[in-house]
Amino acid sequence: MITPHENRIPELVRQKLEGHSYGQIREELQGEGMSEEEIRLLIRQVDEQVLMEEEEGSRPDRARKLYIGGLALAIAGLLLALAFNAGWALKQLPAMLVYAPFLLGILVMLISKRLPRKKDKPEAGSGAIRRQRPYK
Repeated sequence: MITPHENRIPELVRQKLEGHSYGQIREELQGEGMSEEEIRLLIRQVDEQVLMEEEEGSRPDRARKLYIGGLALAIAGLLLALAFNAGWALKQLPAMLVYAPFLLGILVMLISKRLPRKKDKPEAGSGAIRRQRPYK
């Protein structure tokens, strides 16, 4: 059964991802009159969601899939541009509209290169705290 406080988890996760500390979130929840046990359970759930979202954003396969999609779009756009310039197809369209898929594909490829990638080695000091969590 979902308690009314569990409905706040997405909002608290957003706050945490925006840079609020767990101390600030805890103070806010105490100000609303929640008990320490409820706050502890809610913070634990928020922490799990934050970890899942951070892991989801750094998946290397996501960047790879985006790069391959951009490459496919660029190749298709290049073929359309060649057909347009040769006079075989799309004669009635403006040139910028014909070149747009190629340019968009290149842009997607560049964006995918800037996405965070999962590192082989964790940063110094970042994993020790996570390994010592008593509630896992």
